[in-house]
Amino acid sequence: DGLIELNSLDLDGNKLRFLERGAFDGLSALRWLYLTGNGLTELGPGVFDDFDKLSILYLRENNLKMLDPALFHHGRSQMFSLHLDGNQLATLDPDLLRGMINLKALNLASNQLSELPPGLFEGLHSFSKLNLRGNPGAPFTFAPELVRHPGADSAPDGSAQITAEVAQGAPFNMRIPLSASGGALSAGEILIPRGAVRGMAVSVVPQGQGPVTVLATAPDLPPPCADWEIVAAHSEPCMWGLKTSSGAPLILYGLPDQALARGGTVRFDLPSAFPGFGAGTSYRVESSDPAAVEATIRAGLLILSAASGGETILTVTATSPDGTSETRRFAATAPALLRSRWGGWRSALLRPPLSEHGDES
Repeated sequence: DGLIELNSLDLDGNKLRFLERGAFDGLSALRWLYLTGNGLTELGPGVFDDFDKLSILYLRENNLKMLDPALFHHGRSQMFSLHLDGNQLATLDPDLLRGMINLKALNLASNQLSELPPGLFEGLHSFSKLNLRGNPGAPFTFAPELVRHPGADSAPDGSAQITAEVAQGAPFNMRIPLSASGGALSAGEILIPRGAVRGMAVSVVPQGQGPVTVLATAPDLPPPCADWEIVAAHSEPCMWGLKTSSGAPLILYGLPDQALARGGTVRFDLPSAFPGFGAGTSYRVESSDPAAVEATIRAGLLILSAASGGETILTVTATSPDGTSETRRFAATAPALLRSRWGGWRSALLRPPLSEHGDES
C-alpha cells in the first residue's frame, strides 16, 4: 500500500527477461517507468494495464522482437513519450499506437524495421518527435499520392475535387506544392495535418479539351534539430530516419498516350475520363502486353507502372449499373530493362523520384 502513490520507477539494468500481467499491480499512479537494458524478450498481454497515468516509458536496449497490438491500449491517451530503440522489432502492428492522442515522442531507432504499416501515425495529432534511424528501411519514404477526393463528384463548372493521401499517416504537417498543365487549381498546395491520412480538397478546372495533369512536389521535412535527448521535451518537430518523395502524376479528363520513365508511375482518374458515368460505375483494363507496363485499377484510379519495358495498348472499359458501357484505348511505353555486364537483366529502379527530401540515415 505504501507504493500506491509512487509516480516514478527505475528498473534499468536488471535481468527482467519477461514481464506478465500483474507485475505492476497497485502502481496505478505511476507516470514514469524505466526498463532499459534488461534483456527483455517478451511483454505479456496486459502487462501495462495497471497503469492509468503512465506517460513516459523507456523500453530501450532490450531484445523485443514483437509487440502485442493492444500492449499500450489501457491508459493510452496519457502516453507522452515512448522509447523502443535498440530492440529487434521487425514489424509493427498498424494499431500499436491507436488512441495515443497525446503522444509527442516516439523512438524506434536501431531496430530491424524494413517498412512501416499503413495508418501507424493516424490520430497522433500531438506528435512532434520521431526517430527511425538505424533500421534496414531507413530512411523510410513518405510519398503523398494524389487521388480524387472521396465522395466528390464533378461540379457544374466541370471541376473535380482532388486531395493527397499518405499511407502511414502524416507524422508532421505535410504541405505538398501542386502544379497543373491543362487546367487551373483552386489552391497551390495540399496540407495533410499531422496525424491525418488525407489532406484538404483542391478543385481542378479543365482549360480546353485536353487532359489535365496534376503534379505534386515532395513536402519539406521539418528543419534539422539537435540530438534526441536534448529536444525530446521541446515543442518543435524533429524527424530522423525518414524522407519525403513526390507521388505519381494524376491525369484527369482523358486517357492520353503515356511514355513512362524507368521505375515511373502515373495515375489516371477514371471518373473524369468517363464523364457520362456516375456512382456505381465499374472499370476494367486489358493490356496487349502486360509484361511491358503493369496496369491496375484501385478505387477509380488506373495506375500504370513501368515493368519490363516496351509498348502496350491499354483498353479501359467503364460499365454503369444499368449495363451501359464505353471503351477507350491508348498506348503506353516504358524503356526496356538494361543488360548488365554479367549477361543478366536489371532495371534502373534506383533512379530517384522527380523530387525528394530526406534524412540520409
